[in-house]
Amino acid sequence: MDRLRTAYQTMCKAMPGGWPAMAAALGFSKDGLENRVYERKGQAVSVHEAMQMQAFSGSSRFAEAVAAESGGVFVPLPDIDAVDDEEIQRVYMELVDEVGRLAREWREATRDGEVDKQERKRLEAIRDAICTKVTQMNHLTFQVFCKKGQ
Repeated sequence: MDRLRTAYQTMCKAMPGGWPAMAAALGFSKDGLENRVYERKGQAVSVHEAMQMQAFSGSSRFAEAVAAESGGVFVPLPDIDAVDDEEIQRVYMELVDEVGRLAREWREATRDGEVDKQERKRLEAIRDAICTKVTQMNHLTFQVFCKKGQ
């Protein structure tokens, strides 16, 4: 739940005008918003409110926090207007680079027979980057090579 609270705080800070602007956009007082974020007086941020906060802040922090709390990762799909095979190849090469980076980092992290907190954090970040690249590559591939409606 700390991840969710951190996401709410981050989204409020990212909103132009900060907490007061976020509260106003949601139709709350600043105190009312803080009560929900910090779960005071039996209040909490609803999923609908969190989605609005995410949209207002122009971020994906709520989705990322929910995914992490659920034991997964949030993978944003690329915004595409026009995509071609060259773009898919670019993403594919970035994926290959990430896999190479994982191999190097894994060897270094396991060399002494123990993965410490910082090594784990680096390995998890690379894992997330690989998941993102694979998803993006598939999404782009489907946009270019699948028949419409499939």
